[in-house]
Amino acid sequence: MSERLFIRLGRSAEQSCSWLVWSEQEQEIIASGELSDAQGLSTLTERAGNRPVDILVPASAITLTSVQLPEKGQRQALKALPFMLEETLAENVDELHFVPGPRNGESLSVAVVAHEQMQTWLSWLSEAGIKARQLVPDCLALPLQECQWAAMKFGPDYLLRTSTGSGVSLDASWFQAALPRLAEAQEETPITLASYSDLDIQGVEVKPQPLDLPMLVLAKGILNAPLNLLSGIYTPKREYSKHLLLWRNAAIVILVALVLALVNKGLNIHQLNVEREGLQQQTGEIFKQVMGSSRMVNVRSQMESQLRTLQGAGGGMAFFTMLDDLAVGFDKVPELKPTSLRFDGGRNELRMQITAKSYAQIEQFKELISPHFQVDSGAMNSGEDEVTSTLTLRSK
Repeated sequence: MSERLFIRLGRSAEQSCSWLVWSEQEQEIIASGELSDAQGLSTLTERAGNRPVDILVPASAITLTSVQLPEKGQRQALKALPFMLEETLAENVDELHFVPGPRNGESLSVAVVAHEQMQTWLSWLSEAGIKARQLVPDCLALPLQECQWAAMKFGPDYLLRTSTGSGVSLDASWFQAALPRLAEAQEETPITLASYSDLDIQGVEVKPQPLDLPMLVLAKGILNAPLNLLSGIYTPKREYSKHLLLWRNAAIVILVALVLALVNKGLNIHQLNVEREGLQQQTGEIFKQVMGSSRMVNVRSQMESQLRTLQGAGGGMAFFTMLDDLAVGFDKVPELKPTSLRFDGGRNELRMQITAKSYAQIEQFKELISPHFQVDSGAMNSGEDEVTSTLTLRSK
């Protein structure tokens, strides 16, 4: 997004807060203003929206100093920063937040701010629903423009940047008197100063810069800020959870659909297996009835074996033709069942043992198949509820 929101907070809740919305693409100010106190930050919540938000904080609340730190073993030395600066600080180091800045040789810039002050600033932003990308001391946002120093009047104070990572905020009433003394303490003379206000200081070579709105000068400079106070324990958490939350509902729907599809497929497979087992059982029963076999091992192989036996006897086609001609009889007399079949390919003869409910059914069956077969029937035996007989069939 090309639009950014910049806010300069005060040191206390009663102090005013300045803000500006800048379009990088259009290179122009979209809106700007000043809030009477920190409670007014809630009015910027809508302006913040999805824009990146950069926060400037007063250098008067921060100690910008430096420490001599060898390049070797730098990682271990950084952990010792609080103890290296302990003697120069009035407060307990456990109550301070230390942020390393840029290095110049063995000199390392360090920003020191009280945890209480950091928590105060962050609480204001949290209550207003504003998430900051960075917190930068305001004097370090002044562009140096190839000068050693940079200065600008902001409200009742002057912001002075004295190097890449150091600077101060001075009261306007004694800035003019203090600046020459600061310049005299420097080895380089004269000091070149990028001035964003109307300044004329003895012993300092002033290089005037365009007199833009102070918040615009800081907004442009903060993009190249040398340090960010939102580090260490104050580092913003990455918003993975926010992005995951956007997709959570869709993910839940997809997951439920996938589970239901798998369950449905599992049920279908189970049903098919049950049907297959039932068909195999029925096939086996029919095979036993037709072939007169009581032992079932593999229906498919046993059927193929029987077919090979029939075909080997030279009467395979005749056997199937006879079975086809018997169909009309079995359809008309459904209670008559074959219990065994034997086919003699040499004699082209089919011997069939049958059971029925009565003698009449057997006679009806013989009459129905008589147009296709010469039928010889054996003795009929009557049991408690069925009649059995043997039929010998020859095609006409």
